[in-house]
Amino acid sequence: MVVIGTGPGGYVAAIRAAQLGIKSAVVEKEYIGGVCLNWGCIPSKALLYVSELKRTIEKCEKIGLKAENVGIDLDKLRKHRDDTVKRLTGGVKILLEKAGVKIYTGNAAFTSTTRIEIVSGVHKTYVDADNFIIASGSSTADLPFLRIDGKNAVGAREAIELPRIPQRFGVIGAGPIGVEMATVYNTLGSKVTIIELLDAVLPTLDKDISSAAERALKAQGMEIYTSSKVKSAEKKAGTIDLQVTTPEGDKSFTFDMVLLAVGMKPNSKGMNLEKIGVKTDANGFITVNNKMQTNLPNIYAIGDVTGGLLLAHKASHEGIIAAEAIGGATTGVDWKAVPYAVFTDPEIAGLGLTEKEASANGRKVKIGKFPYRAIGKGIATLATEGFTKVISDAETDEILGIHIFGPHSGDIIYAGTAVMEFDGTATDLGHIMAIHPTLSEALMEAGLNVNKRAIHIVNM
Repeated sequence: MVVIGTGPGGYVAAIRAAQLGIKSAVVEKEYIGGVCLNWGCIPSKALLYVSELKRTIEKCEKIGLKAENVGIDLDKLRKHRDDTVKRLTGGVKILLEKAGVKIYTGNAAFTSTTRIEIVSGVHKTYVDADNFIIASGSSTADLPFLRIDGKNAVGAREAIELPRIPQRFGVIGAGPIGVEMATVYNTLGSKVTIIELLDAVLPTLDKDISSAAERALKAQGMEIYTSSKVKSAEKKAGTIDLQVTTPEGDKSFTFDMVLLAVGMKPNSKGMNLEKIGVKTDANGFITVNNKMQTNLPNIYAIGDVTGGLLLAHKASHEGIIAAEAIGGATTGVDWKAVPYAVFTDPEIAGLGLTEKEASANGRKVKIGKFPYRAIGKGIATLATEGFTKVISDAETDEILGIHIFGPHSGDIIYAGTAVMEFDGTATDLGHIMAIHPTLSEALMEAGLNVNKRAIHIVNM
């Protein structure tokens, strides 16, 4: 088996296949770990952690922590980011080698359904295999009138390098990438303006969560325009002018740097997929079944290149499913409980249906909520903005969705993921003991509040 791409889907697939006794190889065109480890998930969290620390220190003066002239050393911050990336990517390379996975470097393209050509500079290598897994990921989309140039118009990959801290930083798109990078640059001193086509920040999330996130971002000094469309852009000497239609009328903006966070496009071109007959949809995402198998039985695809939720941990699980399918397993994917996280301040996490989605699906729902201001750890750690929300079926009590707004949400959601994965109910969630004092108590209490049994608030 050969895996094309070594992101969190590709390298996991190769290691799992090796564990099953399948002779395995990977092909990587750039760096082991793919976008996630090198330019996405990992380096962005290194930057966001420093941003979080700075804001935490600044707001803690009222509880007795005094610090003057809190600043950020950009050179040391960049070094911390780079050291983090090198440690993790180096570790993945060692894991692949220890598993006996052969590593090829170069661009892979199919010459037939059982052979690929790997081009690295002037050198070409041909590799034959019984099975292939395409794990080539995705890349930042841009706009017809504003292309990423890596200087004034950047994507997430360029922004993560912190080439400079612009005085005026524009963000087009208020999805997870947009708001996370907006948070970083705002903390580093940029005047940040976010422009979103849809009617909310983080528009795919539960309405209560997206509304709370918008309030928090504005409180941190960011300017936000929702239901707003960028009509045109003009690059000048060191700046970009945008013409934007907003609910208040047309507005003009001048930015020193603009982040394009309008979506992702699949990296499905250049591999001769059309030549061998691999089916893709209208947007170029590869079509797969529940075993991550394409229309060609020996070729599989996983991760961002297949569309759906573009999440690193989902790609890893898909890699395991594909490797095990090649090894003879008959089980397939079941994406009932896929958690997500957005590392803004406060942090956001969740899984399952939003309240709107549940209602649109014809489900009668019960809602349980619990605020962090009603638990000791929330008050003691100034996390009183936070809250948890549980959505369950009104008849069966089965949990349909869980959404959390507050510090450490990405860690706390794991408990909710486990309950949903095993078809648990709100009553089950309320019965799971949470350590006191922790923020996880709010998730337990939200489960209780679904059936109006929460202890530390008046049940309404």
